Amino acid sequence: MQEIETIAVNKILDFARAQTTEIWHQMVMDWNWDNYKQFLKWLIDNPDTDKATILMIYWKSAPGKGFRDKQLIEERYINNYYHHQSLAFDPESDEGDNWVSYLPRPEKESIPKELLHKLEGKNVPYPEGYIEGMPENLFDKIEALYD
Repeated sequence: MQEIETIAVNKILDFARAQTTEIWHQMVMDWNWDNYKQFLKWLIDNPDTDKATILMIYWKSAPGKGFRDKQLIEERYINNYYHHQSLAFDPESDEGDNWVSYLPRPEKESIPKELLHKLEGKNVPYPEGYIEGMPENLFDKIEALYD
């Protein structure tokens, strides 16, 4: 099973490497947080990932609940590791979710202020034809690996 997962992750990363930061953003918008976390880690480790995408990963990963890469993202975000920012993201208004309001006060107060702010930029539409963060044809190729 691990071999199949490695093949699947490689397919996802091969696809992602050939895409724009906007597509990466759309993938994260619809990503299934229970599967293929290596893709999210790849984005976190990629200085070309748009700051809005990183902010979305941060908030969707529940930073108050022991998110493994919380401190890493905070440090990189504050120190401008992610040097590209042209997309929009608002942690208080994300497709109907207010991620900031979900945190209890003590945890909210531990979040660096830079990660609480809305980022202005291009509003990326929610992806159509995606399944669990992947275009349908990529999702189907990965599902076929398990058959």
